[in-house]
Amino acid sequence: MRHGKVDGPAALYGHTNIACSADGLRELHNNITSLHQLNPISHIVSSPLIRCAIPAQEFSATQQLPLQIIDELKEMHFGCWDGIPFDQFGAEQWLTLNQFWETPATAHAPDGETLEQFAGRIIRSWEQIHTNITAEHQLVICHGGVIRIIIAHLLNLDWRNARLFRQLNIDYASNTRIEIATHQNALPVIKYIGLNPV
Repeated sequence: MRHGKVDGPAALYGHTNIACSADGLRELHNNITSLHQLNPISHIVSSPLIRCAIPAQEFSATQQLPLQIIDELKEMHFGCWDGIPFDQFGAEQWLTLNQFWETPATAHAPDGETLEQFAGRIIRSWEQIHTNITAEHQLVICHGGVIRIIIAHLLNLDWRNARLFRQLNIDYASNTRIEIATHQNALPVIKYIGLNPV
């Protein structure tokens, strides 16, 4: 599940540790509760950034569920752009940002993470979740970019393709469901992407 709407102006909030807004936190809590009622959650995994970790900790404590924080589940690090409101961007920054949107595999934010570095750590974190946690129903609270990379990885799609980031919508507080059968060599099946359960 993606975290709720953040408490700030439009920007690239990668590693910026911004909290959810009150409405975003409420929507996320409602969606997690609805999901839990439909199919009880047995384990929670979260990005360490507070827009994910705080609601994860609250739900874990309320429902007495185990919680694991995985540092590598952070959103992409956008370097000099990270957390800067778009209305403060200059012409040169917009030019570089547009290059990033057009060709994210070859352009990146100054002092930021490359798409290859980002994809590598997200795939490693997914393998850690998939391999080491045996809970029947895990809830992973993370970020839009993280979810896109996991989808591309599971479907053997090219994560370098800009369309993955420009045309695949992952709303705030939406749920993407991945099912993995218990038999040996079972392939993960994506049941739906970006659903709002409320």
